[in-house]
Amino acid sequence: MSLAMEQIVDVYVRLKDRYALEKLRTHREKLIANLNGLRSDFNFDSSLSLRSMAEDLAAIDAGFEQLDALARAQTGER
Repeated sequence: MSLAMEQIVDVYVRLKDRYALEKLRTHREKLIANLNGLRSDFNFDSSLSLRSMAEDLAAIDAGFEQLDALARAQTGER
């Protein structure tokens, strides 16, 4: 996954900005849908881009996990 995406997610986690992470995830999902459309409509090889987007989604999901862990720690849950 890209260092840039990791850093963006890290900032959103430090700011506890779940909404920004949700917007980022939605944007990546739309990009994936658009790339899949290009692939089927124009015989376009989008495999590298799709792999990159999947890695971005993994980083974003890790950010959600970190936010959830922070929330549990604040409430004393395990």
